[in-house]
Amino acid sequence: MKLKFEITIDASLDKVWAAFDNPDNMKKWQPSLDSFTPVSGIPGQPDAVSELVYRENGRKIIMTETITERRKPDFLAGIYETEFGKTLVVNRFESIDDNTTRWQSWCNFKFRGVMRFFCLFLAGSIRKRTEADMGRFKLLVETENASE
Repeated sequence: MKLKFEITIDASLDKVWAAFDNPDNMKKWQPSLDSFTPVSGIPGQPDAVSELVYRENGRKIIMTETITERRKPDFLAGIYETEFGKTLVVNRFESIDDNTTRWQSWCNFKFRGVMRFFCLFLAGSIRKRTEADMGRFKLLVETENASE
């Protein structure tokens, strides 16, 4: 299942990148994130591996993040794996003008087992959650509550 997301943020590309690249900000815009733990490498750099733990509706979901590519300040890609499958996520940041940035995110989900059959029913909830997270990130950056 492939999904694309896009949001325009009223802040410079440098400010958006600094906020996105700072792991301390993750919990501010991803409220279900319980913890972010580096496992190997330098977080945010190619080949770095980290463990993310989320609490979703009372369930603990453990996700392994592997950064595959990084081009500061406009591109970050990674693979995210859970017991349910693997997702390739590509984030691109584009400067529209000095104070406006477009964030585009492409997600390619590959589910395992029984989740392959449920994925069609999950698209709406995945879209809703991702758009909400992106909206919280936009608010965080625009209100200058991001740690740079």
